[in-house]
Amino acid sequence: PWTGGPVMVAILGLLFWVVFRVGQRLEMPLVELTDRLGAALAEKLPPETLLGTLAGGALTGIAGGVAIVLPYLLPFLIGLAILEDSGYLPRMAYILDNLMHRIGLHGKSVLPLILGYGCSVPAIMSARILPSLRDRRITAFLASFVPCSARTIVIFGLVAAYLGPWWALGIYLFNLLIVVTLGNFLARTMEGASPGLILEIPELQLPQIKTLAAKTWLTLKEFITIAWPLLVLSSVVLGLLEWANAASFINALLAPLTVFFLGLPVAVGMTLVFGILRKELTLVMLVQALGTTHLSAVMTEGQMLTFTLFVVFYVPCVATVAVMAKELGWRDTAVISAFSVVLALVVGVAGRFGYALFF
Repeated sequence: PWTGGPVMVAILGLLFWVVFRVGQRLEMPLVELTDRLGAALAEKLPPETLLGTLAGGALTGIAGGVAIVLPYLLPFLIGLAILEDSGYLPRMAYILDNLMHRIGLHGKSVLPLILGYGCSVPAIMSARILPSLRDRRITAFLASFVPCSARTIVIFGLVAAYLGPWWALGIYLFNLLIVVTLGNFLARTMEGASPGLILEIPELQLPQIKTLAAKTWLTLKEFITIAWPLLVLSSVVLGLLEWANAASFINALLAPLTVFFLGLPVAVGMTLVFGILRKELTLVMLVQALGTTHLSAVMTEGQMLTFTLFVVFYVPCVATVAVMAKELGWRDTAVISAFSVVLALVVGVAGRFGYALFF
């Protein structure tokens, strides 16, 4: 009773610290390498030509996956697999059961929410384990706001890398506060009550390296075969839009949101559009849209914080929306998506003016 909570916090803190440190060590040399490749390509194929635009966009997408996404995604997936295979995730559900009931949810809701830190799709699908429709709806709703591994890439690659790890941890804690507040509100307004928790607790065991490798590869394979091609294709499309001067038109349409409300560079608009496909795209597209991997040269720390807060909360990716529609129906999905945009805007504006006021 006395040590379970502190040990859980320590374990999650250690996971956070390891992911940040490993990602930081891997990212810096990889970014330098991709910068050199980009400069060499620009000498042979000038970026103002169509061929140069296509080649540069493809290289940006490939480099974004190698230098920005993988350094943080790989250690995060390994850490999550260790927690799962060691038998610790059900223990976390047990430890947090009382807290979940205080906000009107079932202790089993912890499992889908924790899975949400890996990917929102299996998190929403795993809400099926809950005994009541009310709990399934609330849990699926909350799981869509948990920072998945793709959003984690943005948090680590932007906030942790430029503002420091404590700022990134602050975003996670703030997100947790929002999720708890939303859960409490929904539990009070929706009819019904959560039943007690009956949960099988497996024995603690050392994870097998072969199993960890297979599980990590299974998730990583999805990124390599689905997300990475999208990164490359989107980079090429964005390059073509810029070459045809169409990107500026789309950015101008989104300027009231990006510039007026959020105080971000006007070029950020297109990145948010592509981010609906995959959240990793927002960071990779940000690099391409601003024309540099050294984002601190073109964005202030306040802008990085505001951008990250908005990305963490706004519309889930297309795959998540599709699964949500299957599990909850299109009506609930439309309400959740619309609410996420409003919430992201409120949080982003608050982050913008809060940072300017206190820092």
